[in-house]
Amino acid sequence: MKSYFIAGLLLLVGSMQAFGAGQPFAAKANIPASLAESPLAQSIAAVVIPDQSQVGIPAYPGAVAIRSFAVDSRPSGYEGLAVVEMISTDDYAHVIESYKQQLPQWGQAELMSAYYFAEHGNINFFKPEEPHVGVHKLSAYFRQTEREVLQQILPGAQTLIKVFFIPPAK
Repeated sequence: MKSYFIAGLLLLVGSMQAFGAGQPFAAKANIPASLAESPLAQSIAAVVIPDQSQVGIPAYPGAVAIRSFAVDSRPSGYEGLAVVEMISTDDYAHVIESYKQQLPQWGQAELMSAYYFAEHGNINFFKPEEPHVGVHKLSAYFRQTEREVLQQILPGAQTLIKVFFIPPAK
């Protein structure tokens, strides 16, 4: 019995490593000292980065996290999913193609100047009910002043990636 438990434990640990347990989902953005007092930069500094194993959706390579919500706890009355937002220097079309390759079985749709991937094809960005990824052009999503701050945080940033996932039960 004891050997089955140990073998099962080793299998679980190996599986957790394969799915990114203990690995951060995305890199945290570096904020230049000159922006430290900016409200957007302060919000970015407070981002909560979950483990890759908690998210279950691939992060975009090289993207940095700029916002998160309901990652470590769900606010009272909040029924939505947890979200991590990232920015990338890669262009919109390249990010979309990458997610098409990484999530080939997911439903896909282009809606309101953004491209969405949903686990079961239910793309409802007003009340997200299933894991999904939204890809947006920075120029279509942020105001000029916010884009200027984001450009200082990640020079060459072009694309916003929003990853919605079911947070683990606490």
